[in-house]
Amino acid sequence: MTELELPLILNLIVFIALPFVGGLLATRFKLPRMIGYIVSGIVLGILIQGESTEFLPIVGNFGLILLLFTIGLEINIDMLKRFGKTVSIIGLLQVGISWLLFSLVTSVLGFERLDAAILGFAFALSSTALVSKMIQDKGEENSLIGGMSLGILLLQDIIVIPFMILLSSFGQSTGVIAIILDILISFAKTGIILGLIYIFAQRVVPVVLARVAAVSRELLNLMTVLSIFIFVALFSYLGLSPAIAAFVAGILIGGTLEHYQIFSQIRPLRDIFMILFFVFLGATIDITQSVAIFPKALSFVLFVMTIKFVIIAGLFVYFRFHSRTAFTSGVLLSQVGEFAFIVLHQAHIAGALSEDTYLFAIVSTLLTIALSPVFMERKDKMYLGTRKFLKKHLPAFERYLTYRVDREPAHIDTLNIKDHVIVCGYGRVGSYIGRALTMAQIPFIAIDFNYHSVEAQRRKGINIIYGDPTDIDILDFAQAEYATALISAVPDEFSQEMIILNAKMLNSKITVLSRVSLEKNQERMKDLGAEVVIQPEFEAALSIVRKILLGYNVSRKDIVGKIKRLKLEHGMA
Repeated sequence: MTELELPLILNLIVFIALPFVGGLLATRFKLPRMIGYIVSGIVLGILIQGESTEFLPIVGNFGLILLLFTIGLEINIDMLKRFGKTVSIIGLLQVGISWLLFSLVTSVLGFERLDAAILGFAFALSSTALVSKMIQDKGEENSLIGGMSLGILLLQDIIVIPFMILLSSFGQSTGVIAIILDILISFAKTGIILGLIYIFAQRVVPVVLARVAAVSRELLNLMTVLSIFIFVALFSYLGLSPAIAAFVAGILIGGTLEHYQIFSQIRPLRDIFMILFFVFLGATIDITQSVAIFPKALSFVLFVMTIKFVIIAGLFVYFRFHSRTAFTSGVLLSQVGEFAFIVLHQAHIAGALSEDTYLFAIVSTLLTIALSPVFMERKDKMYLGTRKFLKKHLPAFERYLTYRVDREPAHIDTLNIKDHVIVCGYGRVGSYIGRALTMAQIPFIAIDFNYHSVEAQRRKGINIIYGDPTDIDILDFAQAEYATALISAVPDEFSQEMIILNAKMLNSKITVLSRVSLEKNQERMKDLGAEVVIQPEFEAALSIVRKILLGYNVSRKDIVGKIKRLKLEHGMA
């Protein structure tokens, strides 16, 4: 066995140490860690100029394959079903309009037509990794904004598949007719392959994985890796993208019962190879040229993010969503995402993208990912600031948003209701509360800014208002002055704070019950005036504790004592 030479070991240490330091610095400055990995790759590219680095592209491509496989594993088609065709229509229109507009703009800027088309599509995509992490960190996965945004991101990920198939057709033939013929052949081959794979996945894959999993966990992991590379080999043989083969394999295996086990086992390996892919991506960037094009790229990035924001927000308003939902969704989805790196990288390898265009696109994408977290963290303040600006400088447009988009015209000046409960947010939590109040014959009025949900609930006879529950005028119309209690069932912290403050301003004696997603927000809500603060996850834990202790024949008195102790430790006594 040949021993490893010291220079090679030292190079490996540098290859691992640089992304480690880059990731630490990115975390320190509250930037996405992929920025740190790519910057460390740029530094690595400077250090290894002229040296033999054949293994780096190989490792990078392995990282890309595993990254796309795990993204496919995580795809949940039910997310699209949750909001029906609305998410699909908005998502398709957003990608289509953005693609067309960005392609036209880049053509005007002097890029070749093929380059412009690829750039337009890449810039139409948003970051699944960045947005989903932000939503999950704030506990807003089940909110209207969080669910809609994740649904649109899922649709974008799926749309990448046919586009990557198109990319595989370029660079193989010359002439318009030959290229069109290659595209049609690629789609025909892919359609046949996907059809066979679908049948295979429905009839064979679940059975095989179940039997292998019953034998050994190690063999299940080995079978998974083998399946990935069988798909990659098949697609490569047919002249199609190996990266998309891995993505398709992930989607198909993701439909089996074993995919949770597979994901938990392969994720650590995926994370390492993903880092190396972004390091490799950075190593391909010429830093001298990047500095030269930085001003142009920054200007273009601000234009791209603004246009994407306007398109997304405009589509949400057109489909009768509240202006706050539209604004927040626009901010969340305005960046260019990690799939753009993959599209650009594959286009560059296929020869469909020139070197200068590739560099400009990579730098622009990096800038949007770096800027996006800054805007995302300040989205609520930006919304309030924008509304104040419109009220001062564009009062006609502000009145249109207030009375035509954000609420329905009131048919009466005041509601004839007193000693009632106001339920702010009528999603899953709010609707259960409303059902209980109805059964107890307690009068209540609900407020929600999802117009489609309000219409559906109104047809069921629910006393509900369309509007933003954080708006003091909406609370005033709901007769907060005469209400006995207000329940804040909205998921995000900003809305909870505004609802409590406005409710107490209108009625200092009203009892406020507030839902919080994170423990750190409990004291904040109490300080603002909420009498009762409830964390759904903690209440679910208490319910489980009661049932498990009863199953072990613990006396009810002891159970009550232990529950009280848990509440004291949790700060909810």
